[in-house]
Amino acid sequence: MTPVYLQRTALHCALGEDLHSAAQAVQQGRPAAAGQFQLHEVHEPRRYLYAAQTSESLAQRLDRLIGETLGTNAQALGDCLLIVASTSLDIAETEALAASNQGFRPEDSTPLDVLAKQLRQRWGFAAAFTLNTACTSAANGLLYGARLINAGQYTRSLVLSFETPSAVTMQGFGALALTSPSGQYRPFHPERDGLVLGEAYACALLGSAPGDAPLARLLGGFSACDTSSLTTTREDGSHIHWVMQQALRSAGCSAQQIDLVKLHGTATSANDLAESNGMRLLYGEQMPVLSVLKPWLGHTLGACGLSESLLLLRTLQDGPLPGVAYASTAMLALSVEPITLAADSLLLANFFGFGGNNASLVVQGCRTGETPCR
Repeated sequence: MTPVYLQRTALHCALGEDLHSAAQAVQQGRPAAAGQFQLHEVHEPRRYLYAAQTSESLAQRLDRLIGETLGTNAQALGDCLLIVASTSLDIAETEALAASNQGFRPEDSTPLDVLAKQLRQRWGFAAAFTLNTACTSAANGLLYGARLINAGQYTRSLVLSFETPSAVTMQGFGALALTSPSGQYRPFHPERDGLVLGEAYACALLGSAPGDAPLARLLGGFSACDTSSLTTTREDGSHIHWVMQQALRSAGCSAQQIDLVKLHGTATSANDLAESNGMRLLYGEQMPVLSVLKPWLGHTLGACGLSESLLLLRTLQDGPLPGVAYASTAMLALSVEPITLAADSLLLANFFGFGGNNASLVVQGCRTGETPCR
C-alpha cells in the first residue's frame, strides 16, 4: 500500500478534551475519572469511562470535532471523502427521547447513513460512507480511506469515529457477562474479569502529502472476517496471525522490524486467549515491546481503531508509555517499566472485533516539528 499521512487529528475521551491532554494523562499516570451504571440482570454496578459532559447534541459535538481537525485554515472539501465509523449511532439520544416520550418512535432515530449525509451536506464533503464492523469500524475506516486515496478517487479522506454511552450497549455487554465486576481493567491478566466501556470521539484527516503537522503515516494494514463463529475469532489465534501477516506484507515490512505492538487486549477470556496465541504464532517467544491502552480509555468499541491509534502515537511523540503493574504474571510479555521509543518507530496496532472481524494497522509516527517521516 502507498503510505498516507494522518495530517490532522482530534480526540475527545475520558482522559481529556483534546489529544494532547489525553496523552499527558497517560504519561503522568492519571487514570480517567470513572462513572458507573447499574447492571439490571444482577443488580450490580459497573464502571464506565465518560468523556466530559456537555449540553451539545451528537451532531453539534461531531461538528466541533470536525472543525478542530480541519483547523482554522480549512480548505474546501470537494476533494475529500467523509467516512463515519461507529457502533453506537445515535442510540443515546434516541434513548433520551424514548424516555421523555414514554416510548420509542421510529421517526426519532437517525440511521448512521443519514447522519453521515447530513454532515456531508453541512461541510461540503465530496461523498460520505459509513462503517459498522464492531470494534474494527474505525480501523477499517482508516484502511478504506487510504485505499481510495491510493486509487485516485479522492485527494483526502476524513475518518470520523465515535462511541457514545447508551443503556443498550451497557446492558447488552453486561448480559453477555463481558463487563468487569471488579472494575479493574487488566488485559492478559490470568484473573482478568472483563472489560470497562468508554466514551470517545475521534477524527483524522488523511492525505498523500504530509500537511503542516502530521501525526503519523499509515503504511499498511489488513482486515478480514473469521467466519468460523458467529461471535468470536478462533481461539488458536490462526486467523489473527494471518491478518497480522497480511498487514505487514501490505506495509512492506517484516514482523522483526516492528518496534511495538499495540495489543487489542479486551480482557475478556476468549479474545485475550486468541490474541495471545496469534502473537506467539507470529513471534514465538521473541516478542517486540507490547502495550495495552484500554485500561486508560476504556473499550471505545467502534471508535477504538482511531482513538487508541491516536493516543498511542501522540503519547510516544510526547514521552513514555506507562508499564503494567501485573506484567510479571501476564499471559504475554508486557512491560512493567515505562516504554520509551523514538517517535518514528514502526508500530503494529491490533483491533479484533465481535463477530470475528479482525484488523491490523502498520503505522509510523512523525517526529514533532518535522514534516517527513523516515
